[in-house]
Amino acid sequence: MDIVTIIVAIAGLFGAALGAGALVSPGWAAKFVRMQADPAQPDGYAEFRATFGGVFLALHAALLVALFTGFGFIGASAMLCAGWAGAAGGRVLSLLLDGSKGVRTRHNYVSIIVELVMAIVFALPVYNFIQTMPG
Repeated sequence: MDIVTIIVAIAGLFGAALGAGALVSPGWAAKFVRMQADPAQPDGYAEFRATFGGVFLALHAALLVALFTGFGFIGASAMLCAGWAGAAGGRVLSLLLDGSKGVRTRHNYVSIIVELVMAIVFALPVYNFIQTMPG
């Protein structure tokens, strides 16, 4: 395994762990993303489990399966790159459009950095693949 593959595997495990944590403890996920389920709407915890748990766990687990089987690894990396970059882009847009509403917080700035780093990590296998294409 080369260093890029190891770094991607670690990032995949990180994303899967975030998802597993949200599945097991939607309250933890709510605190982690600084949101809360409405007690009057009990299905809010299901939303945390589904969106922050199931989606994160399944996508990152699929990447790990692809990495170890070799089937679809580049595509899985590209999709996760797009997802993490989209999250960072949405957060930057919020800073630009909603900045006066108190979103200029350390949490958001750190989150942008983490999301961009994850996007870059998942872009590495795609970049390597493009570099090795003939012609």
